[in-house]
Amino acid sequence: MSVEQSRQRVFAAIDHKPVDRVPVMYRGLPETDAKLCQHFGIGPVDDHWPELAERLGVDLFSGGSSMGRYTRLAPKYVGPVTDEHCLFHLEFVWGLMAKEISAETHTYVDWPDHPMAEFTSVRQVEEYPSPRIEDFDFTGMAVDDGAPVRGLWSTGRLNHVYMLAARLRGMDRLLMDMAADPAMAEAIIDKVGTFAVEFNRAALAQVGSKVDHYVHWDDVAMQNGLMMGPVQWNRYLKKWSEIMYADAKQYGLKVFYHCCGSYHPIIPTLIDIGVDILDPVQTSAREMDLATLKRRYGNNVCWHGGIDVQKLLPKGTVAEIRAAVAEAKELFGHDGGIVLGPSHEITPDTPIENILAVYGE
Repeated sequence: MSVEQSRQRVFAAIDHKPVDRVPVMYRGLPETDAKLCQHFGIGPVDDHWPELAERLGVDLFSGGSSMGRYTRLAPKYVGPVTDEHCLFHLEFVWGLMAKEISAETHTYVDWPDHPMAEFTSVRQVEEYPSPRIEDFDFTGMAVDDGAPVRGLWSTGRLNHVYMLAARLRGMDRLLMDMAADPAMAEAIIDKVGTFAVEFNRAALAQVGSKVDHYVHWDDVAMQNGLMMGPVQWNRYLKKWSEIMYADAKQYGLKVFYHCCGSYHPIIPTLIDIGVDILDPVQTSAREMDLATLKRRYGNNVCWHGGIDVQKLLPKGTVAEIRAAVAEAKELFGHDGGIVLGPSHEITPDTPIENILAVYGE
């Protein structure tokens, strides 16, 4: 499969232009990647991801919350550090220490400590140290023009304003603040948002003219709806998204927004303030099936995902998976509007034959 053809196909789908076929993408947890590499007899995924993408016949090798796992750019942290492990999870610049937790089939990362949990005043928030922009080296960010593009080049990190604020305060406390203590909620969220804008502007100044899209993820929803009311989202979070998207648009970038769950009340607003691609299309969430999304939002946004990883892929039959893929392709046809693939990273309990069924094998 021609890499350039794939690139053109994906861009056409994003722009709702005619496509020769629906573009498809792959994304899986590291343990899933390893299973597939072993199945195909290729080396470790970090070194052989273009080959894995080629074997699957996909147009994109996506990340969990982006259109490219291996084509995302971020500055190098050059500030003081006491634990090298932290460098893998830059949230530590906010005093958030990641902890790896082993589940039955894979490991995942959590941030169990909430340094603002016991704060009782806005002044405490104001005195809490923000990250320093001078602790990051943005000059080293560079697009490798010779790399196989199985994922679009992107920028955007430390910009998940709600999730960072929730980890600092504790999600339950932050949600209570948003409802009952607006001054506290605003102080925490605005502190995070202010640095996010500064950080992103520095990154965009370095590579904004060289990348394809701007990535923003902020999980504000659950299976059945938003974690907070749309009034609260509009009051506390919209302004920061609006600023970051406007900054990205100055470089002509497509804006990619990731939010799991069902978040219909804010989708029209997201589109209005510049989102071009919505991810992950968690079809198991309320009214997030592809037919509903296409009917409600038509040609206003492109979807990224759409094949359920919660039940269908790990527990369905090959025939059921092939039928779901065929149904999605028929729904969107040759009109663009979707980059089809798993609704999130495929978990390692998914049978190999079920994964291959997504990609026509």
